[in-house]
Amino acid sequence: MKRFFIFLLCALVTFSCQRNQNEKMRADSPFEVLFIGTYTKEEGHVDGQGEGIYIYAMDKETGQLSYLNVSDSTISPSYLAVHPNGDNVYAVNEYDGGEAGFATVSAFEYNFKDHSLELINEVSSLGQYPCHISIDNSGQYVMAANYVGGSVAFYPIEKDGALGVHNSYKKHEGSSSHPRQEAPHAHMIVQHPTLNFIAAVDLGADRIYEYEIDSIGETLNYVGDYPNSPRMSGPRHLVFHPTLDIAYTLNELLGTIEVAPISDEERFQRIFQVISSQDVEDDREPASAAIKIHPNGRFLYASNRGELNEIVIFSVDEKGILSRLGAQSTLGLTPRDFEIDPSGRFLLAANQDSNTIVTFSIDQETGMLSETGNIAEVPTPVCLKFLK
Repeated sequence: MKRFFIFLLCALVTFSCQRNQNEKMRADSPFEVLFIGTYTKEEGHVDGQGEGIYIYAMDKETGQLSYLNVSDSTISPSYLAVHPNGDNVYAVNEYDGGEAGFATVSAFEYNFKDHSLELINEVSSLGQYPCHISIDNSGQYVMAANYVGGSVAFYPIEKDGALGVHNSYKKHEGSSSHPRQEAPHAHMIVQHPTLNFIAAVDLGADRIYEYEIDSIGETLNYVGDYPNSPRMSGPRHLVFHPTLDIAYTLNELLGTIEVAPISDEERFQRIFQVISSQDVEDDREPASAAIKIHPNGRFLYASNRGELNEIVIFSVDEKGILSRLGAQSTLGLTPRDFEIDPSGRFLLAANQDSNTIVTFSIDQETGMLSETGNIAEVPTPVCLKFLK
């Protein structure tokens, strides 16, 4: 028994030293690690050409990307979530599920030394075409949204980083007026970084659903849902302001952003601004996709696809009100996602249908974007996530 405890103590010390060493390696590195989710198979909306999750290095000084590795094979790991421990990456597998009838959610182990990404396990997404995944604030659970089926699922993370059997499954209800809103289509699920609530955005139902985590029962509990106005707006993604109790919801079908308070008293129930991502004279279909806010809280960015293929830039005042500053071409086709690097100096746009990731420099005073000349070729890139 004494020998066992000595062995266990040594193992814990070794693990702790390894973790500290990994953290130091990341901090001292001249580059940021970027994970890129891709489509790997042909679907109605995309000709997937990727091989899995790509790992790239982004030079901290120039924003230039360099290939490092690619993950073990998995089907269309389109959207990603990187665990705060830096050792695990989770992905939705965005397809119809094949003969199984349900798609899957995957867990990977990341090794910083050789930048390998090894598949740990896959579990059912309990729906089809899952399109978003996130990790709760405690780092104990993974949440996924199924576009087809209009549902969200909640999974425990095991000690080895694997995904356990789902603890909760919630099916949304409702529809709206647009042809794409014949049924619920959950498009995002995310926990507020400091407040104790979870928002699930549903494009098909024109609603935002609120959930909370029951830490005792380890389940995802329904709290309420709020209509998005006007109908046919098609809420797709949202982002929270880093210091104000405000959420910005991007509507894919109308190309608008709704600004709403998220305090306990009036969660998503009062919209105090709706602003278009397009010029007033522009009547092209926006096909809005992603929305992100700068770490300093002063600038907000949104992507439009379709004929626009641009990143729209907004200023954010002290009350959270937006003003449109302009737009920057992504120099490619279909910017489904983009990301701001941890320093806030660069914005990287993923052009899904032209197979490129373009790095732009962010003016720290004005928020405007400028070309750096750095363009990386990546097959059908979808989601960009930096190692934290």
